[in-house]
Amino acid sequence: MKVTKKIAIATVAALAIAGISTVAHANPLAVTVAGVANATTSAAPQTVAVPTSNVIDGTNTVAITATVDTATAVSFVASGVRLVSALATPTIPVTTASGVGVISATSAGLPITVYAYTTSTNTGSITITNGAYSTIVYIKGTAGVASNVTLSVPSNAAANTAPNISVSATDVFGNPVASEPISVTLINGSFSDGSITKVLTTSAVTSAPGVTPVTVLGFATATLSALSAGTVTVVATDTAIGTNSVGLPAPVKTAIATISVADLNAQIASLNAQVVSLTAQLKTATDALAAEKAAHAADTATAQAALQAEKASHAGDVANDQSTLAAEKTAHANDVATATAKYNALVKLYNAKAKKYKFATTK
Repeated sequence: MKVTKKIAIATVAALAIAGISTVAHANPLAVTVAGVANATTSAAPQTVAVPTSNVIDGTNTVAITATVDTATAVSFVASGVRLVSALATPTIPVTTASGVGVISATSAGLPITVYAYTTSTNTGSITITNGAYSTIVYIKGTAGVASNVTLSVPSNAAANTAPNISVSATDVFGNPVASEPISVTLINGSFSDGSITKVLTTSAVTSAPGVTPVTVLGFATATLSALSAGTVTVVATDTAIGTNSVGLPAPVKTAIATISVADLNAQIASLNAQVVSLTAQLKTATDALAAEKAAHAADTATAQAALQAEKASHAGDVANDQSTLAAEKTAHANDVATATAKYNALVKLYNAKAKKYKFATTK
């Protein structure tokens, strides 16, 4: 009896242990998104409003809960979204600046919940990991109300052309806002229908690749009438934009841009006139240069002729000087010969007389 009882107790204990083990490891990582088992994909993300209030609460977050084995670590790693471990309370503020990219915790036997928010309408993700197990939750934000108006116009245009302009609306985080009416007024210009003020409503879709005309989410375009030379001022205003929440950038309700319109025909005519003037100046300068070259050539020829004449005159002078010098040398040689002969005769006479007479020495 005792043996049978011990066997029964052991069997029950074994079954209990087996049951506990089966329950504990049947699904080591269970993740819910907003209370529902995770079924999100990149193509079908969980959507949530962007936190335009700058208060992170239940209206702009997605609760992500992970159930794991007790005493095991779980991590939440965000990409393109932010995470907080608690929502804002009247005494503890939680803002868009509070989020982090990673939260890690160790299970104490209870589910672990974090809250995800995003300021972008792009799809982000949170990877939840527990040991060798992981899953991914995908989240996409929905744009808030319009907070900013932007305006795109060509900075320059030719007279008599009809350029396009575009306006866009974004929320406080820069996400495109669809179906937003924006009033656009032209100064010194008009739209193609002749009006000077028109309400342009931003598109709610983006056209498929290759489709013309191209439409872009949050943008609206319009064509102007043919412009006259001068400056066209474009003013875009969204009067529905209010003030932003504390801690977020100030709104931009009005955008202003200008188009400089040039009369290309007049510019071409002016350039042509300049070309004609420069051509005439070039011809005058060319003619003057040719005359200067001719005068220089004549001066050179005259100088060369004068030089040749001077050289010929100099050669004649040299020849005359040489002839005169030769005659003077001959005359001098004759004079020397005559003097020498007279001297020799005098010496001979002296020597002859010296034999008969003695000359007293002059004292």
